[in-house]
Amino acid sequence: MGNKETISLWQLFILMLIFEMGSATVVGIGGEAKQNVWMAISLAGLIGVGYIYVLHFMLGRKKGYNLFALIEFCLGKWVGGAVSFLYIMYFIYISSRVLRDFGELIVSTIFIYTPIEIISITIMLTIVYMLNSGIEVMARTSEIFFPYVFLFTFLVGIFILMSGEIQFENLRPFLDEGIKPIFQAIFPSLLTFPYGELIAFAVVLPLVTKYKKAKGFAIASIILSTSVLVYSSVIQVMTLGHEMKERSNFPLLSAAREISLLDFVERVDIAVVFVVMYGIIVKIGVFFFGALKGLEHISNREYRKYLFPVGSIICLSSIIITDNFAEHIEEGLQIVPYFVHLPFQFALPLLLLVIVLIRTRKKSGKKRSEVEWES
Repeated sequence: MGNKETISLWQLFILMLIFEMGSATVVGIGGEAKQNVWMAISLAGLIGVGYIYVLHFMLGRKKGYNLFALIEFCLGKWVGGAVSFLYIMYFIYISSRVLRDFGELIVSTIFIYTPIEIISITIMLTIVYMLNSGIEVMARTSEIFFPYVFLFTFLVGIFILMSGEIQFENLRPFLDEGIKPIFQAIFPSLLTFPYGELIAFAVVLPLVTKYKKAKGFAIASIILSTSVLVYSSVIQVMTLGHEMKERSNFPLLSAAREISLLDFVERVDIAVVFVVMYGIIVKIGVFFFGALKGLEHISNREYRKYLFPVGSIICLSSIIITDNFAEHIEEGLQIVPYFVHLPFQFALPLLLLVIVLIRTRKKSGKKRSEVEWES
């Protein structure tokens, strides 16, 4: 199946950071918490840190195993194969939803006369080209674009502040409805998006050159991405107010349109779109890669053979998945978190964790007994 691909610790850090930022910086998250959204995201970030720690620990129990190899180890060839196939479908489905998010953003802001199909095809061809060269190429490309993604996100807030559009009173009152809205925002919305989506990195983590050190870099990436998400959400609330933020499909873009400096710096929409564009490319790329590696595992054929067929399925699914953007958002908020995300992000991984702990403990105990008997 070809040479084993590897990525460095720094590349893992950047990939995970951009993946977590993805569309979450622009699409409003944690709306149930209203003006206290920063607190909800911060608490969800702590859960995200614990989640990636558990993933790293679980994969570390079987060195070199990715998610699909671990599934087969825990559940056997036939049941494991069926579960692996479900994960492949899950990764394809989420890739389609993320692609639809980006397509809707582009056709509603910049290319208003361009069919969404053209946008989807263009982005997918880019991702297919990158993955054909390997996940390490996407990681190296992310190293190049990372400073711009981070800088543009930071500058949007600075420019809005300099434009005089920031209203600090929009962050008050603090916890006026108690702690309940915070937990409503965390479960299941923030829990599953964006932190639960880290399940896709159960395919990428085993490719890191120094696996033991990967945990620290991954946790640092989650902490930094959470800080960026808090920054983005606070800017949105202070500029638009929590009510307007909830009514806007892309609140950071709406906030950026308020920028006007000296009648010179205006319409910085393109900077926001660039941040989303590369975040979407990385997010789709990681999920897409996860689906491809799953197919490679169950078919024993190199994943590149499935690039164009699976890429075509993702592209088509992103168009037919829902009739309009309103339906797409409703499905993403009301159905997907409960019936799709929670089983694949938490229920099944928890089952795998329990089984792998039992099986690896039995083997380690057996080895100790043999050593004691021989001595």
